[in-house]
Amino acid sequence: MTWSLNEIETLSRKAARGAGLSWGLAEEAGKAARWLSAAGLPGPQVLAELLIRNDGADYETLCPLEHSEGHWIATGGTLCPLISGATLCDSAARLASGDDLHLGRTACPVLLLPYLAAAVGMTGTRLTVTWNDVSITLDAETHIGPHDPEALNAAVVDSVHIARAETGELTAPLTPGNRGEMPPETARQLTAFARRTYAPATSESRLSGAGAGLTDND
Repeated sequence: MTWSLNEIETLSRKAARGAGLSWGLAEEAGKAARWLSAAGLPGPQVLAELLIRNDGADYETLCPLEHSEGHWIATGGTLCPLISGATLCDSAARLASGDDLHLGRTACPVLLLPYLAAAVGMTGTRLTVTWNDVSITLDAETHIGPHDPEALNAAVVDSVHIARAETGELTAPLTPGNRGEMPPETARQLTAFARRTYAPATSESRLSGAGAGLTDND
């Protein structure tokens, strides 16, 4: 089933917030799911997988820690791409200057792409990100080399390498669209997280006009 990009972004943002992310990170998660969907990639599906994986985890265990120059790890063992992605945007100038970054074990690395695209937009510097047999170059557009779809959408990878890209011939860029795919099961998963943001009804809220009140008039 196809959804508008606005619908995908809104549901993804609410789901990320319901999963415990701050409003700022949740807003960026919604934008990331939208960006991937517009590129024809499974943004909502990967986001749902990540939120299920991280459900109940302590934020501090998912954050990037630079344990040596240019090498990031998570104290909990696996980096969250949403948190790492925000940190990558903060490191845009560092990447543009030619510093490489090596991320250790990372969940759902395809979610890093929207953040790296933002870093490219801030600096105008072409970047390449690689994991397993996947190589993606981002400039004004996104170019994905020959790959196995399972590797591109991997749930977890041992490492991710990000560097300033060399000039050279690129594959054809992804073609942006204005709608995205979201399977019913993914919509149910994201909706379940989004519902956590809803305030439970109270006697006071019902009496003030929210809902049918204390008396059933049907």
